[in-house]
Amino acid sequence: MKENQEMEKKGKSLKKLVLKIIVSAGLIFYILYKVDKQTLITNLKLMDLLFLVPIVAFIVLNYVISSLRWKQLIVHENANKVSLGYLTSLYFIGSFFNNFMPTSIGGDVYKVFKLGKRINDNTFAFTSTFTERFTGVLILVLFSVLSFTGILHFWVILLLVWFVMSMYIGFYILQKLSKKIKIVKKIYESLMVYKGRWTLIFHVFILAVVVQLFSVLTQYTIFLSLGIKLDPFFALFAFPVITLATFFIPSLNGIGVQDALYISLFAFLGVPQELSLAASVLYHLFRLGVSLIGGVLYALGKSD
Repeated sequence: MKENQEMEKKGKSLKKLVLKIIVSAGLIFYILYKVDKQTLITNLKLMDLLFLVPIVAFIVLNYVISSLRWKQLIVHENANKVSLGYLTSLYFIGSFFNNFMPTSIGGDVYKVFKLGKRINDNTFAFTSTFTERFTGVLILVLFSVLSFTGILHFWVILLLVWFVMSMYIGFYILQKLSKKIKIVKKIYESLMVYKGRWTLIFHVFILAVVVQLFSVLTQYTIFLSLGIKLDPFFALFAFPVITLATFFIPSLNGIGVQDALYISLFAFLGVPQELSLAASVLYHLFRLGVSLIGGVLYALGKSD
């Protein structure tokens, strides 16, 4: 029985992976068919290397602030065993796993496993890691919804109301299930640690906004390095929409999806598709490059 469940689980994981590969490969082939590849290569060579250091610094700061947000959420009796440096190491290693071993253990799963061992509480490790990610998604949704204000007008308010109601309904269902399912009860009780801690929640959401701003700044600077100065207001909302889409559309770390959306959205500003694609490719490469730090930390055993 257990072997059958394990086989079924592996089968589902394989199907998800195949779907991601198909989506990413399909979009990449289509994009490369549509663009002038020689122009793309020429545009990649346009990058001003003076922007190299700030771009890398912005990505690193993004990880550090994300780790600080995560640390704020570790309200646990063994929280003193978890330093900001340790969480930052886990963040880099998690990024490395996501980028270079997508068919293996996921970055978040690794972070939960290591944090659970450190604080001797796997359930709370899962809850804090999930909450850290969830606050980021909430801010992405907020930025994305606000970006459509000019198009949707009054419907934006309805979308926000619907989103808030969905959260309340979700917590209500979680509460009911916690009375019947043991693991759900543990997760619910872990989440209740944050109940009434409004100052903590406020700080976490402020940090989530800062993380998002660094993400926008990174991508904006990449365009600058190619000689393109985007409209800051448009960029402030376009990049979160793209990031949110990569969360929900199956792909290998946003490959294909991000590139297609870069081309589509920045065409509204008159940016040639080869330049938009060059910026997207560079963003992929910078994130891959920075995540190699996680590979080094993993090899050195900094997550132990």
